[in-house]
Amino acid sequence: MTGTHPHPDEEAGARSTAYRRIREDIVGGVLAPGWWVREGALAEQLGVSRTPVREALNALAAEGLVEIVRHRGARVLPWTMRDVDEVYSIRAVLEGEGARLAAIRASDEEVQGLWESAERFEQAARELVDLRARGRGGDAAARGAVDAVTEANGVLHRAVLTAAGSPRLTVLLRSLSSEARIGQVFHHYTDADLTRSMVGHHDIVLGIERHDAPLAESAMRSHILAARHAAARSASDAPAPSTRGTAQIDRDRAREGWGRGQGVP
Repeated sequence: MTGTHPHPDEEAGARSTAYRRIREDIVGGVLAPGWWVREGALAEQLGVSRTPVREALNALAAEGLVEIVRHRGARVLPWTMRDVDEVYSIRAVLEGEGARLAAIRASDEEVQGLWESAERFEQAARELVDLRARGRGGDAAARGAVDAVTEANGVLHRAVLTAAGSPRLTVLLRSLSSEARIGQVFHHYTDADLTRSMVGHHDIVLGIERHDAPLAESAMRSHILAARHAAARSASDAPAPSTRGTAQIDRDRAREGWGRGQGVP
């Protein structure tokens, strides 16, 4: 720090630290819907000034995670079952159109990039499944694996939109749901959900590669609508999970073996 004014790099670092801390606490459920995030308390806890905390909260408000209430602070917003249904239903239509356009317009290089993105998602997902199988589903490595899954998923979906060549579609989708919300959802994915996503990504990219617009569109719509059911478990008003029968558990375990190039029973 020089004089009384922090260096711009220090300000950016403090803002990033505050943003990550608040975002992780919201996504991880430490900060529940309706809770207040106090600038002063958090700034003191992180050892930074109030300015980077305020900027971080403004960024999170733009993502729909908090709302800024004048003279009171920032309140964590709920993510309800109705929100999930609305966002995922609209995403299914818009991203389905994006996949359809990508099947018409994608270059060979873009298709190759999509396959690579699908592969990265699969690797990250399998790492998360492996950590859970070894009883490490709640440790730092598993949280890192969830972040890797979220990032790989975002890269693939953004690549589909890039291949679609429709900036308007990209803007519309960006306004619907933030990557932080999607990360929150992935914390609630079961191993079967992850496997279903792998298969869905394969079918989407296959449709784009073969320039089969109906296949790409229907695969994307089905992928988003299936994800909606997993996303519902992340809702603040989601019902308590019910106990499933042994037959359902066995079916889920059987599906865990599905992967790229394998058929779906």
